[in-house]
Amino acid sequence: MDKRQECCFKEKCYRKNPHHFKEYSHSHLELLLLTFPDFQVDNDPGGIGIQNLREQLKIFADIEKTFTKCDETNDSNDKGKNQNGGAYSGNTNTSNNMSAETSNGTTHKRQSTPDNDEQRKRQKIEAKEEGGSSVGISRPGKSKVLQKIEDSAPFYYFLNKVKDNPDTHKSSHSIYMTDLLHPSLGNLKSSLQINFMVELDWLLMNYEVTKNSGKPLVILYGAEDPQLTADNLPGHVKAVRIKPKYPFGTHHTKMMVLVYEDESVRVAVHTSNLIASDWENRTQGLWVSPRCPKLADNAPPLSGDSPTKFKSSLLRYLTYYEVSAVQQFTYAISCCDMSAVNVFFVSSVPGSHKNADIYQWGHRALSKILRQHVPEEAKKWSVKIQCSSIGSLGQTPDVWLENELGRSLSCYSGGGAAGALPSPGKVELIYPSHEDVLNSYDGVLGGGCLPYSRQTHTKQPWLWDHMYRWKAEASLRTRAMPHIKTYTRVDPDRKKMAYFLLTSANLSKAAWGNMNKQGNSCLIMSYEAGVLFLPKFVTGEDFFSITEFKNWDGQGFPLHYDLP
Repeated sequence: MDKRQECCFKEKCYRKNPHHFKEYSHSHLELLLLTFPDFQVDNDPGGIGIQNLREQLKIFADIEKTFTKCDETNDSNDKGKNQNGGAYSGNTNTSNNMSAETSNGTTHKRQSTPDNDEQRKRQKIEAKEEGGSSVGISRPGKSKVLQKIEDSAPFYYFLNKVKDNPDTHKSSHSIYMTDLLHPSLGNLKSSLQINFMVELDWLLMNYEVTKNSGKPLVILYGAEDPQLTADNLPGHVKAVRIKPKYPFGTHHTKMMVLVYEDESVRVAVHTSNLIASDWENRTQGLWVSPRCPKLADNAPPLSGDSPTKFKSSLLRYLTYYEVSAVQQFTYAISCCDMSAVNVFFVSSVPGSHKNADIYQWGHRALSKILRQHVPEEAKKWSVKIQCSSIGSLGQTPDVWLENELGRSLSCYSGGGAAGALPSPGKVELIYPSHEDVLNSYDGVLGGGCLPYSRQTHTKQPWLWDHMYRWKAEASLRTRAMPHIKTYTRVDPDRKKMAYFLLTSANLSKAAWGNMNKQGNSCLIMSYEAGVLFLPKFVTGEDFFSITEFKNWDGQGFPLHYDLP
């Protein structure tokens, strides 16, 4: 029996990768093969081109001949795959990963084998009907996607749908890539995708299925990818690789800017690479802005910002690239009204930032905001860090984790002439264990997003005292390994939260910055971006009440993992 799922793109699927046909069935190709056994198709129901369809049909036919045999082979290989897997947390090593994003953002790849290729290609698009895959179906009133975005106010916070957990598909607070491109959110004019890793064919298929193919697309990416530098790149796509000037830095930001035909803008800040596997069986976080309308033509310069200065912070970050293809998006943002945005934009850019610039980037930028707005009541609360990668933090905790990043994360408003002072809140790190990885939906391959090497860990054994095991029954995602990165501060009773930061930045000096001994310069090596939720600006209260994500009814902040 063929257990493959039907490809959600159906006739519009233009992929010719044999692995895709091994993973997904294509009933329309089966029918065409019966009618055209010589592959000389004379009609093109999906609009992908007659020649492409003929080539696709030939590849499909070859796969179908051997599918049963290949399926049996894969079943045999699957039975023993966990016996050979490496570990991915604590004192672990990621040498068994097909492609792992390290703490400094670089990508390490090992020689592939047929079995590993099959497992890696197992994670492909599964667009859900309530999202972009149903754009051809008309529904009365608002679409489910638009309703979902609007109902998420004032938080506009989501997790991704998990492929192997159907319960997450039903959640009104879970979305997929195609949801973000859904036509009901606006008639897309152009878009900017900023990321580290990109699978171009997967990305373009998301645009195709939401009827946005051919519209101008600019991609800023970090990981080297020959496909993005090819001369035959589609005419509407411009890809620019961003290379940080430091060897341990990377272009790690994950964000998109969507510009609509009416010149309104929507921004999404998230934690997923633009690759299929990141959107399937991993835990990812997304913040999706409300639709920001175009300002009146006679609006004063620099108007349309919010009390959080989101607009000016975002423009400062985008301008730092000095990439001409980005200018159309900075212009669109400068002309739109972002006064309704209630989160802070916190980012990192490479450089040795001095004097006043220290407080524009990295953990010092975050500390400045927290010093102004976090009530003193939180001064002894613990800091919770939940990330997917851990860098080299020093021989003792006071080298950087406690005395630098920890101090910034534990800032509060002290008041009076003395100003705000950091507090000695304990830093706790939530991270999956080796056993958690093996029990994940993807087995040992689930650790591909958790690159904490044995070599790094042996240099900082003190970190064990700060580590707590990942568990996410609060969002039904314990088995979906976390690629999401979050930072928060919680009271001893675990009922209140002082703030919540969703970001691309992992636990590393390259991402957050490292101060010099004089304290007047902060060296940052990577590009990162995140959004900071402060109760004062989101709900008008001093603190968020904490609620489980799976039970979220719009009240309180929906924490996705179980507090230790």
